[in-house]
Amino acid sequence: MTYQNKKIGILGGSFDPIHNGHLRIAQSAYEEFSLDEVWFIPAGHSPNKDEDKMTNAKTRAEMVALAIQRIPYFRLTTYEIDKSGTSYTYLTLSELNKQYPETVFYFIMGADSLDYFDSWKHPEIICEKSIILVAVRNDIDMDEILNKIKQLQSQFSANIYPLSCGKTDISSSKIRADLGEGILHTEYLPIEVADYILKNHLYQNN
Repeated sequence: MTYQNKKIGILGGSFDPIHNGHLRIAQSAYEEFSLDEVWFIPAGHSPNKDEDKMTNAKTRAEMVALAIQRIPYFRLTTYEIDKSGTSYTYLTLSELNKQYPETVFYFIMGADSLDYFDSWKHPEIICEKSIILVAVRNDIDMDEILNKIKQLQSQFSANIYPLSCGKTDISSSKIRADLGEGILHTEYLPIEVADYILKNHLYQNN
């Protein structure tokens, strides 16, 4: 695909492991905002995670590739894994805008991140370089989210829109913890990812 005048969603995260909640959020963004593709970007050197406790980047990327392989408008991008230095969102979006100047990027984030978005590294650049989509679960107060969006729009001259994702309260940390106890929730994971985890004995010592 050539990316001239395209609308591309960006979904970042540690994906440790990727689960059906991630896929549901990406699908909602694709459908609700008529995106051309959604790019999954596994975190490299995350500023918010203890890397010693993270599964290695190659393994996390392989799980993402397996999870999205049957969906033609989902794409794995290893930009953050391949580069050196801390993987700040503003740097990733700046580089993507430089590489694809005629593409409109939609940065997808969880509603729980709204409360501290203004403490992120250069939130003003994130707002400048992308349209922000906020994934809102069924159990979250929409009025509260809309008020926070309004505040951030005023503060950063941002384009921010809520994204309806239904019930997506699946946690990678919970999946890892349960696997450490010998419990595999196959309903939370794409079957290819569940098989990969079992085959490679992942998370058994957590």
